[in-house]
Amino acid sequence: MALKFGTSGVRGLVTELTDSEVYLFTLSFLKHAESLGQTSAVALAHDLRESSPQIQKAAIRAIHDFGRKAILCGKIPTPALAYYTKKKSCLAVMITGSHIPADRNGIKFYLETGETLKADDQAIYEIYESLKKAFPGLPPIKNVTPENAEKEARGLYIQRYLDFFPPNILSGKRLLFYQHSSVARDLYPEILEQLGAEVIRVGFSETFIPVDTEAVDAVDKFGGWIKEHKADALISTDGDADRPLFVDAGGSVIPGDKIGTLASMYLGCEAIALPISCNSGIAEMKNFKKVSLTKIGSPFVVQALNELEKEFDSVGGFEANGGYLLQSDVTLEGRKLESLPTRDAVLPVISLLALAKKHSLKTNEITSLLPKIYTSSGLIKNFPTEKSLGILETAKMDTVKFFSNLLKDQNLTLLDVNTLDGLRCRFKGDVVIHLRPSGNAPEFRCYIEAPTQARADELCAKTTEALKETSA
Repeated sequence: MALKFGTSGVRGLVTELTDSEVYLFTLSFLKHAESLGQTSAVALAHDLRESSPQIQKAAIRAIHDFGRKAILCGKIPTPALAYYTKKKSCLAVMITGSHIPADRNGIKFYLETGETLKADDQAIYEIYESLKKAFPGLPPIKNVTPENAEKEARGLYIQRYLDFFPPNILSGKRLLFYQHSSVARDLYPEILEQLGAEVIRVGFSETFIPVDTEAVDAVDKFGGWIKEHKADALISTDGDADRPLFVDAGGSVIPGDKIGTLASMYLGCEAIALPISCNSGIAEMKNFKKVSLTKIGSPFVVQALNELEKEFDSVGGFEANGGYLLQSDVTLEGRKLESLPTRDAVLPVISLLALAKKHSLKTNEITSLLPKIYTSSGLIKNFPTEKSLGILETAKMDTVKFFSNLLKDQNLTLLDVNTLDGLRCRFKGDVVIHLRPSGNAPEFRCYIEAPTQARADELCAKTTEALKETSA
């Protein structure tokens, strides 16, 4: 299967990400950047996957051969690399597969203006296809010793939060940090501790664990840890630390879109942008002057943020996975936070904790500030994209019949259908079922809304199970 751009960056099997393919994609990115007049140095970083260092080597080779300076930022989060490039006005290449399985990986590109948007990705891919047709093979290897800036990049990212949040804002909080194989497993706890929290590190892993913050499958274990340590919350991220995981004091996962909404409230955003897969109650909230709904993927959210910034002074956005994108600089109590319009896992969680403190609420009480609409999300792994697309086509042809067959015992009455991204159906009884193939891996996702958490979880389980049987 050919490599392609997913919802965010190039993704594919490790066996497909050969030195030649990585070289060509990196070269294509540099040529596109040059066409935009961007000829600066290129910063690189990577996550903790076993395949990432070799992919980075091939990218460095392309950067050197193209006559650009490579700057190594080491093993740091994607948003930390993005922040470094913003401060240094340079290009960037992040080697990461984010939350997808270890047999896959990816490359994410950043221009001097921020992460590439869909038009950039299309241009890069067209250059790649043109180069590949005449590619003679990799040129001879040249010894290259790039500048090392890991300490500086790491320090800038940490200082971003220490400069904005009041000192000791997390004092009195006992927080668990689930380290697993997150590239932020040492950096993130350090930030929390410097803001006054007591941090207990748990779950360190030498092997890569593909943590998906939209389909958390270890809730009982997390709840047990919280109870054992009498913690206020458990915090973690996905592999490249641009998506947060937050489990409250009661052992319940707070969904990413709720984390993002609470963060937007704390930051005082006038307008926000978010994918259509997020909780529909957010669009009805009076806290925001405007809510823009987009297709799924950070490039679409960034495009919407660019438009909102023309109308409003304070603009932010997020995805259902909780990754937060801050479009505007924010100043609270005289302390300034610079914008960072790429997914970030640190800002939303600390903002949530700060908001809880402001309202004297426990972490398992903070969602009381939000609309009483409950969500649940399911993920079917190893589900070929062709099957997913086939199911969606069948569902679109006769949606009523499709759901009558899929969920025979639910007696669902269809009200309307939205096909902006996948198939999002609203039914009587305040129920929403949203089906969509993953843009990054052979996986099928379903997003559910219901009037109670129990109903949302039940319907999610029934829908995912029925979809598995349908494709069998």
